[in-house]
Amino acid sequence: MTGAATRQGQKGLRRIMAVAGMSVLQAGADLQTEFPRVDRFLDSEIATRALACALELGLIDRLAGSPTLAKDGLAAEYGIVSERFGCLADLLIGAGVLAEVGDARLALTDDFSAVLPFRDLIDAKIGFAMIAAEDLRGQFNAFLTDLPAFMAESRTFELFRYDRCFEARPDNIAATRRWVSYTTCLTRYEAGPCLDRIDLGGHSRMLDLGGNSGEFASQACRRAPHLQATVVDLPVVCRLGRDHLAGRAEAERVTFHAADMRRDPLPAGHDLVTFKSVLHDWPAADARLLLERAIGALAPGGRLVIYERAPMPLRERALGFSQMADLVFQPFFRDAGLYMESLTAFGLCGARHRVLDLGTPFHLIDARKPAEIPVAPPAQARR
Repeated sequence: MTGAATRQGQKGLRRIMAVAGMSVLQAGADLQTEFPRVDRFLDSEIATRALACALELGLIDRLAGSPTLAKDGLAAEYGIVSERFGCLADLLIGAGVLAEVGDARLALTDDFSAVLPFRDLIDAKIGFAMIAAEDLRGQFNAFLTDLPAFMAESRTFELFRYDRCFEARPDNIAATRRWVSYTTCLTRYEAGPCLDRIDLGGHSRMLDLGGNSGEFASQACRRAPHLQATVVDLPVVCRLGRDHLAGRAEAERVTFHAADMRRDPLPAGHDLVTFKSVLHDWPAADARLLLERAIGALAPGGRLVIYERAPMPLRERALGFSQMADLVFQPFFRDAGLYMESLTAFGLCGARHRVLDLGTPFHLIDARKPAEIPVAPPAQARR
């Protein structure tokens, strides 16, 4: 990875970590129900780098606080020669971030102003796309021809070190916080489109397997005040999750259960079991095993929900720069067949499959576990 790309990717991740504890829910805003469409401003690498530069300089914040500002005055304020500042401004105008108003004055466009409140998501996508794109730039042939070699050398997969999630040492906590902050930011905005399509009112106890920082479970509890949730994840992730939810009203109803969900006993007695962006991490045999174990922990009559990224339709259009973050994981995204077939094979009924468009497609699958049929007592006992 080049030094400049490394620095920009790291700065993006540091910005994510800085806001990791501040969600739209904590800020007292309404529940986020639709996924913010920020990718359109990150369509090309150069547009993304221009926006990253403008954010880092403080230019975007400066313009957000004023209707319009003179281009020459801004160039002088940031100590950039007029021609070079004009280059930056033109790139941002071409990307739809800025508009030139009147006599050489700049303003944020209405479309960009509408997504600016989701600054944490913009930072997250920029930071992670920089890292993923550099991996693909340097090792694209290996990505296509030798995936294990690509994974072994990539910064992307070095970030997701689950082996560092068992022992709560300072170095493991710091390393795990980097990717937990990123996935938490995504879940902050991905949760709503799923949870608003589930009848949470029909459930009282939720088990979120691989539930990360508890963001998904917390948002479910926010929507259903009677709901109690248990988040199962590895010990270091659970520790970070407790910190993440500290201070939220829902924190009292979210319990973290540190365990390896592939091997350790799962808490029982839950009538809603969820997987959010978890199953693609595992080979098919492991994914089936996790589903079987989840169904075993599900109460009779309860519901299991799978909310997973689907393969991107690569033929439809050229990918934008921000989608490099999904492309590196494309080999692991599955069609719905394995999930639907497994649920049926393990005895669930009424399986439904929907596809949600969040810039990248998501599977939303749910099915019910049959209720137990009461066994009639022997005839002699009824006398």
